[in-house]
Amino acid sequence: MTVLYRRTVVVTGAAGGLGAGVVAAFAEAGASVIGIAHRDPGAGVAGVRYVPVDLTDDAQVGAFFADAGAPWAVIHTVGGYAPERPLSELDPAELAQQLAVNLTTSALVVKHALRAMRPLGAGRIVLTASRSATVTAGAGFAYSVSKLGVLHLARMAADEVAGSGITVNCVVPSIIDTAANRAAMPHADHASWPKPADLARTYLYLAGPEAGLINGATIPV
Repeated sequence: MTVLYRRTVVVTGAAGGLGAGVVAAFAEAGASVIGIAHRDPGAGVAGVRYVPVDLTDDAQVGAFFADAGAPWAVIHTVGGYAPERPLSELDPAELAQQLAVNLTTSALVVKHALRAMRPLGAGRIVLTASRSATVTAGAGFAYSVSKLGVLHLARMAADEVAGSGITVNCVVPSIIDTAANRAAMPHADHASWPKPADLARTYLYLAGPEAGLINGATIPV
């Protein structure tokens, strides 16, 4: 995928199950990848620069983009999960945590990515939501409403940048075969779950220059 050769791509959640797969795919496509990781990725992917950033901290996110310059694409894969529970047992702390990790991080990444991209008039932002954002069963309120906020954020940002050369889109997975998900659902049919490497192809396409007419899309995978 030579269209991404030497283009700077920032991937958040670079040490996570999905993020590590996305990092590997973009590195293989020839992009210059900067991985934001809240924990040590270990050996990581060769040639990738890993940077620790608290994505819930506005100042830290702003400082990262000021230092990194204007990337061609920003792929946001950071997210957290909270299980289903009755609304009568809603935990306010869990709700605040889910809003912070899923929605606040997305909003701050969009904010500072747009500030970096606008002077150049080009760029790609791809967020990550969840099918749970569009249904009322199968996931807890705290998780689903935080991911619903990500969908609304993507649509609002896309409207704001329409015609600018920048696009904002959102990938909407159902389930992903990660170690964390396997641990949470040990009796599920893991072999049938989509793999991070398979999902990465959607991020690659949306981040490419040829996807310039796709803006405000929510892509189920």
